[in-house]
Amino acid sequence: MRSHATIAALIAASCALCGAGTPATSRRATRGELSLAKRFDNAQLTFYSPDAGGGLGACGEIIHNSDFIVALNTPQYQASTPPGGFRSTLCDQSITITVNGKTATAKIMDECPFCPDDGLDLTPALFSFFAPLSSGLVIGSWNLLNVSAN
Repeated sequence: MRSHATIAALIAASCALCGAGTPATSRRATRGELSLAKRFDNAQLTFYSPDAGGGLGACGEIIHNSDFIVALNTPQYQASTPPGGFRSTLCDQSITITVNGKTATAKIMDECPFCPDDGLDLTPALFSFFAPLSSGLVIGSWNLLNVSAN
């Protein structure tokens, strides 16, 4: 069985070929100042098991495999973290995710260091809403709710 890091490296390498993570509108993000598009198309969505690591997410809350929670990729998570802070301003933000015509609402509660730009790591329950866990990866779009795009 391959490690999460190995799989993530393979996924990241394939990003250049598939054009994943293309935002529908432009985005600019620098540490402490956030300006994000509201919609991200062709995003790579994988899953992880927060229960296996004790369940504490980067936002400081306990996460369970049965929750509809996502881990946001590190570039976007860190860009929305105030200087000297550890908790992103996007923590607790609701998003909608759409894959093959199915849509679900989830919350950003963790950080994904192995996800490509605009990619998300989903809890098993959320990923299973879209596809069997054996798929490992799906391509979809996601929208930030209640965050204004500049």
